[in-house]
Amino acid sequence: MERLGKYQICAGIILFLIGSIPLFVTGIEAGRDAWLVMLTGMLAGLFFVWVYLYIQHNEPESSLIQIIRKHFGKYIGTVIAILYVLHFAYQAMRNTRDFGDLIVLTLMPESPLFLIMLIMMVISTYAVYQGTEVFFRTLEILFPIVIISFFTLILFFILSGVLNFELLLPVLENGLMPVLKAAVPNVAMTPFAQIAVFLMFWKYINNKKYLTKYTLIAYIFTGLFLVLYNILIVAIIGAPLASISTVPLLRAVPLIQIGGFLERLDPIFVILLVLCLYTKMTLFYLGAVLALAELLNKSHRKVFLLVGAVIYGASFIPANYIEHIWVGFQISHNYDFVLFQAVIPVILLLIIMVKKKSSKQKNGLSQT
Repeated sequence: MERLGKYQICAGIILFLIGSIPLFVTGIEAGRDAWLVMLTGMLAGLFFVWVYLYIQHNEPESSLIQIIRKHFGKYIGTVIAILYVLHFAYQAMRNTRDFGDLIVLTLMPESPLFLIMLIMMVISTYAVYQGTEVFFRTLEILFPIVIISFFTLILFFILSGVLNFELLLPVLENGLMPVLKAAVPNVAMTPFAQIAVFLMFWKYINNKKYLTKYTLIAYIFTGLFLVLYNILIVAIIGAPLASISTVPLLRAVPLIQIGGFLERLDPIFVILLVLCLYTKMTLFYLGAVLALAELLNKSHRKVFLLVGAVIYGASFIPANYIEHIWVGFQISHNYDFVLFQAVIPVILLLIIMVKKKSSKQKNGLSQT
């Protein structure tokens, strides 16, 4: 059986949660309080992390699919499990399209979208074929590269003198409600509650006693990093410009000028985004493959091409980037994400709690 170390899980969660978030300024509808939206969403998301960890700790050697079928029953559980396969594949599709549109918009505007996304799919498909342990070892290597690069970029912003923290003031000018409305459920669901996919991977961790500790470390680190990201973007280009920019950070990065020679770092930023998008897309892809393989009682190598083909084909459904983003923010956030990352896990949690309480009562009666 494949096994994962605590550092691999930690690296995977951090890269996964960062994912496509730097493409946008999440919570910018609250204006200069976007950083408070991210902070509030992170705190709200902690509830869902607790839900997922509780579920996993009660079934430490089982994946989400196995847990669902056990507690919802064979027939209802199978239907819900199939829906999770589709949910994970849909999430992977969204990140595939994010990748394609990002490259076309920033680096290669003349390149065909189908070819760019095909390259992404081929690389991810090879990683999925190799399996969970091999992919998480890859993330272990990528993690320090990505994090050091991001913090170097932040240092360059500071040294360039482009930060104007007055753009963050006044705080809560319109009160607390706009922040709460922007944070819940949208930011709590994306990116924070998306960690639900790790219910497909947590069973592989070597020492289960480290599961909660390192998951929370990774979660809080990423949350604070994303809060810092929102602060920087608003302090550099301002909330009005950030709200209308396709990729706000690409408006900020060209402002870096140090010593008259260190500038035009846009390609480095895009590469960092690609690595994070690749991580998130491949983990959802792998989650869908593992889920389907468990449902069919087959090796993941028997179904990975089928799932990959569905993901690639579905990535062409949005007619353009604007439609793709609109569907994500207006439909997926409010329905798909809420159902699979909140409603079903909470129901599953309640079923487990009721069964545990009933089991304890039966044991107590049998002992008297």
